[in-house]
Amino acid sequence: MTNASSEPDWGRCLGRCTLIVGDVNTGKTTLARKLLDQACSELSGDRIAIVDLAPDIPPDIAARRGLSGVGGRLTPPTDRGVLYLNAPIEPPRLSSATEAEARAKAEANAVRIERLFLAFERSGRNVLFVNDLSMYVQAGSSREVIRVFDRAATVVANGYFGEKLGSGGLSRRERREMERLMEHCDHVWRL
Repeated sequence: MTNASSEPDWGRCLGRCTLIVGDVNTGKTTLARKLLDQACSELSGDRIAIVDLAPDIPPDIAARRGLSGVGGRLTPPTDRGVLYLNAPIEPPRLSSATEAEARAKAEANAVRIERLFLAFERSGRNVLFVNDLSMYVQAGSSREVIRVFDRAATVVANGYFGEKLGSGGLSRRERREMERLMEHCDHVWRL
């Protein structure tokens, strides 16, 4: 694992696995978007897929928790032919009253996300962007993520790796799985 430069440079990502991590509102999606824009200017869009796992966070919940601006989408530039895959994803920690409820929502999210991973694998595209990857590893396995990553020639993913969302069982699992992914990736941007 290496810490990548703080300046986005698509050339350093091409042919590698890059993971962008940080706490909420640190610019993970913004950095991924810059790399996506660079990729789209250099590659044919029919090579690129986005799996967007940003959760649907009601504004009132975000405001109550002091988290406005979280959950940004990673949408492709228009008319580029980029495959955009997403599904309704709930924010388990923010929308649950108990740890058990949060775990159940995370497990339901993982099932939906695995369908998106399968759609990517069937697409035949070899450049993969994953937004908010940590949503999957709250209940899914880093081994599954690595298996999907290995299907692509180039991967750029981002995910939560911080303290602001608590330290319960779901957060501890997510952190452990993200650490495994950080060990697997060629470049890690810490924001």
